[in-house]
Amino acid sequence: MIRRGWMLLAIGVVATGIALAYAGDSARATATGETSLLSRCWSESALAGTEKERRTSPNSTHLDLDALRAVALPKPVPISTVSRGSIRSVKLPGNEKLIALTFDLCESNGRKSGYDGHVIDYLRAEDVKATLFVSGKWFESHPARAEQLIADPRFEIGGHGLIHRDFSKASTAVLHDEIYLTEAAFLRARNRLIAKSCAWNAEGISTLQDRVTLMRFPYGWCNANALAAVADAGQLAIQWDVVTGDPDPHLSAKRIAQAIVMQAHPGAIVIGHANGHGRNTAEALKIAIPELKKEGYRFVTVSELLAAGEPVTTQSCYTEHPGDRKRVAQVKKRSRSK
Repeated sequence: MIRRGWMLLAIGVVATGIALAYAGDSARATATGETSLLSRCWSESALAGTEKERRTSPNSTHLDLDALRAVALPKPVPISTVSRGSIRSVKLPGNEKLIALTFDLCESNGRKSGYDGHVIDYLRAEDVKATLFVSGKWFESHPARAEQLIADPRFEIGGHGLIHRDFSKASTAVLHDEIYLTEAAFLRARNRLIAKSCAWNAEGISTLQDRVTLMRFPYGWCNANALAAVADAGQLAIQWDVVTGDPDPHLSAKRIAQAIVMQAHPGAIVIGHANGHGRNTAEALKIAIPELKKEGYRFVTVSELLAAGEPVTTQSCYTEHPGDRKRVAQVKKRSRSK
């Protein structure tokens, strides 16, 4: 009887703790007028990025593949024939001036990539929508930041491979893991988010993104097998047609901003980085975004851009023009041999 009494007491204490936590979250939301999922679960200081987080560091931790394979995935709906291929931009009707900013958050084995909170913080401050292409490993190594990005209605999440492998050289089995286990990593982060006490009855919880429908190839490289595998998984392959060049350490914020503004056009898809590999990206956005707003552009997610017009699709992948992938590979090979 004594043992049973202690068990009942312990259960009561746990239940009380959960209730108090929820009550505390609800009281805070009521007192401050906060009802959105993001603001209920994190304070402004918790959301703010730090300079330390931007750095990439060596990391020998391996992914828990068994945990990812255990995640229940939604049944894929293969992409129709007309939408298969590499989407580089969108042809818009009339005079609509829509543009999609996209940012890659890549991470591969042997290292932990950063989180460029300066980029994300500025987008939030300006209420600018963007699509984030995230590696599965990045999701797993940045659990809190992953939950925050999923909770933010400004951001759409796309896949970017599990460990940033070259899809054009991948076997069928590797392609499967790179696509499906990345979605599993997204869902693990989403499931943690909706299980939080602060998420109960939060505004936006019912419309939270529930699957990955977009994919960006690591390095922007693909072949026919990779394009087919992504389409069969029910995901659209998204490339770009405006290159910021932000990983280049020699490019200033001004030059990156000029590249964005000068190449911008209605229906453009812009590529940048938010994993610390982009140099001067946030400062460049502070120049480019106000300028594009003055020119009448509205910032939308890739899915919103696609819904507004007709995708411009190719059956090959390249950085800026057809054939440049081979040139980039040759340059990298020469660099390694030196």
